Amino acid sequence: MRALMPGIAGLLACGLAQATEVPLERHSLGSWEADIGYSGVVRDGDTLHISGVPCRGKDMQEAVQRCYGKLNEILQRFGADSSQVVKETAFTTDMDALVKAIPERKAFFADGRYPAASWVQVERLFNAQDMLEVEWTVRLK
Repeated sequence: MRALMPGIAGLLACGLAQATEVPLERHSLGSWEADIGYSGVVRDGDTLHISGVPCRGKDMQEAVQRCYGKLNEILQRFGADSSQVVKETAFTTDMDALVKAIPERKAFFADGRYPAASWVQVERLFNAQDMLEVEWTVRLK
């Protein structure tokens, strides 16, 4: 540890180790966010953290199409596309139905560049009528 100290001190003296703080940008997706207490999208430099987008439909295929449609609108707002999605977390009330809706999900990532993903079955979502909620982490170019 002692041997590292002069190196770190030298870097600090040269200004090479100074952290450049970039403020987080918080973006609202709807008026309900302030009531509940969250941001729909937080931009941290070149990374977007998109809060869970809840969806419902007559079936899971329709819910998946709606969620990915809403998420695509958010991507477009930031000049991004599906190839830049690096992590997906999906919460569903019916995993069997979500598995059957994989073709709808794969169609969105038509270029075959799939993100890392976690899918979790839950008892219910914030709004009991919703059957799916998807959140993304996106790397902007």
